[in-house]
Amino acid sequence: MTPPPAPPSDSDAPRAGGSRLISRLLPPAIRLWLQSQLDHIEGLEFAIDGKDRQILAGYLPGVNLAARQAVYQGLHVSTAQVNAVDIRVNLPQVLRGKPLRLLQPFPVSGQVTMLAADLSASLRSPLLGQGLQDVLKQLVAAAAEPLPLEQWLGQGEAVPQVESVLGTERLTLRWANVSPGADSLELTTGLVMKAGRWLCLQQPAAVLVPTTGTAAAPIALEEIAFDLGPEVDIRTLAVTPIGIELVGTVRVIPAD
Repeated sequence: MTPPPAPPSDSDAPRAGGSRLISRLLPPAIRLWLQSQLDHIEGLEFAIDGKDRQILAGYLPGVNLAARQAVYQGLHVSTAQVNAVDIRVNLPQVLRGKPLRLLQPFPVSGQVTMLAADLSASLRSPLLGQGLQDVLKQLVAAAAEPLPLEQWLGQGEAVPQVESVLGTERLTLRWANVSPGADSLELTTGLVMKAGRWLCLQQPAAVLVPTTGTAAAPIALEEIAFDLGPEVDIRTLAVTPIGIELVGTVRVIPAD
């Protein structure tokens, strides 16, 4: 007797070399896209979750990613471990040699660690530079005596360096005066997140530090908050003497 035909299999064994195409073309395309979005990245490792038929259709149910020494728009991080889900890409075009392109927004969740050296390097970025200028302007407005802002913002090519020191739940920023032998300015503050998207300087206080003699009395400031945007939801922010750890979710929006 001839045995009955086997029932259709629900496995995702690739047809026409699907797995070979995915393993040969998709990881390099993802790696190239990530490198195009970042100024620098090292130690990039990632794994793609999903069945062949999903991935060949351009749907990636999940991507687990780990990296170190990443730089995005001048912001430095030492390590990142994240998971992205519900990603749709133009894989049919990628298989024909086109660049990878995102087709819809998707969430990325995980943990990012910024060490003290990363923070110091990031303070020179345009993203943080404007925020630091806003802090200085509020400081000048709150001072009992006039403080010429140019002393610490600098003029022309004479831009002062900002140093950072991390402590437990607080950090200190120090601006050196561009004029030799003049006062420096220190700002000590806590860092907290509110409503997931507002980065707040908690109980900030500033003090003028002369090159010789006793520092002036601290200048208490109002709390300063920076809106990171509606696509950001930071659940945890921890400041330690070693570094800053962030845990949360960012919604990635495809470029037009």
